[in-house]
Amino acid sequence: MKPKNRQSGQSLVEFALLATLLITLLLGIFDFGRAYYTQVAIKNAVGDAGYYAIQHPDDDTGVRTAIKRQLSNLQPAIQDSDITISSTCTSSVGRTKIRVSYSYSLIFTWIVPSATVQLGDETYVPQLEACS
Repeated sequence: MKPKNRQSGQSLVEFALLATLLITLLLGIFDFGRAYYTQVAIKNAVGDAGYYAIQHPDDDTGVRTAIKRQLSNLQPAIQDSDITISSTCTSSVGRTKIRVSYSYSLIFTWIVPSATVQLGDETYVPQLEACS
C-alpha cells in the first residue's frame, strides 16, 4: 500500500500565508517611498521660501505663493492654514519662522482605514534689515 502525499495542500497554505505578508510588505515600501518623496518636496519648498523671505522680508503672500507653487502636485492640495509664517525681533535682529505642516494620507491601509501621517518642515530665516 502506497502512502498518500499531502505536501501539495501544505505548500498551498504556506504560500497563501507568506504571500499575504510579502504583498503587505511591498505595499508598505511603496507607501513609505511616496511619503519620503513628499517630505523631501516639503523640505525643498520651505528652503526656497526661506530664500525668498530673505530677499523680500515683508512679503508673506509671496512666501506662501512660493511654497504652494513648489507643492502644487500634492493631493490633496496644500492650504493656507498648513503654512505658518511668524516674525520676531530681539535686540534689533529680525528673524522669520516658516513652517509647513501637511497631513499625508496613506494609500494602502489595511489595519487602520484612512490613516494619515503628519509631514512637515520649518526654517528660521534671519532678516538682513534691522527691525524696529
